[in-house]
Amino acid sequence: MSYTEHWYALATRIKGLRSAGELYALFQSYHQEDTYAAGRELAEQCRRTVADLQQFGRDFTDSLPPQAKATLDSFLRSRAAQATILSEPDQRVARGALVALAALEAEITFILSGRQEQIRARSERAFMLLQRTLAVDEDVRTKWQRALEDGGETACERLGSIHLLSQGIYAFKVNSEGARTDLVFSEPPDEAVLSRSVDGLVLTEWKKAATTGDAAAKLAQARDQAKRYRQGPLAGLELTGYRYLVVVSERELLNVSGDGPNDGGVVYRHINIAVDPVVPSKAARTRRERNR
Repeated sequence: MSYTEHWYALATRIKGLRSAGELYALFQSYHQEDTYAAGRELAEQCRRTVADLQQFGRDFTDSLPPQAKATLDSFLRSRAAQATILSEPDQRVARGALVALAALEAEITFILSGRQEQIRARSERAFMLLQRTLAVDEDVRTKWQRALEDGGETACERLGSIHLLSQGIYAFKVNSEGARTDLVFSEPPDEAVLSRSVDGLVLTEWKKAATTGDAAAKLAQARDQAKRYRQGPLAGLELTGYRYLVVVSERELLNVSGDGPNDGGVVYRHINIAVDPVVPSKAARTRRERNR
């Protein structure tokens, strides 16, 4: 689970607690007695939520966007959070915790629902567009087939980077020192230019494979290479929760595409690009002809 998915689970929990607090306050307006220690239970649930937020911060400390991390750290140091953890649970603790948690949820959800999800959606769309273009555009298909056969991984990653850039995504890989490297010019990118010209940066590793078994080995190699990345995220432009490991093959490979391992809050997303894909309608027609 990526940090965004984990956060939205926490956010749903906080929203539920807020609704419970509103219901509790409504009942209290008619009857001041804390019936069945409901206020104490609310405070206890808030305490558990703050503890989970502490764990969330530890689990994703290296991948959270700086603004989100700073907001979370500030909350965890706040008087409201400390009182929720350390004080005896009661109505007063519940009131303070619910307000503070609601404010935190609104701020971090706003941060995470913006640039990061937009970059991820654009990346996924770019890969989908590439695969569909290969299925219908003979010129593009021929170019990619030639790249796969003659140029191998380097030629494919260069073509792939150009395609992603056309969709506003700057794809980069990692050099031996763990820094960003341009896929076309094999040199560090100009960060000032990137900040003015692209919607997002995405770490990619491109591999060539012939079979599903070959792809599994190549994906493991690509993941080891991507793990070398040590450079800090670029000012909110960079997709920090996902890295893309792309396997280019002649035909589509079964059981390759999808989310791979989650390492330290970073999901290694597996993408299979088939340069000569079998269009479903064509495959069905071929099967019918064989069955005649």
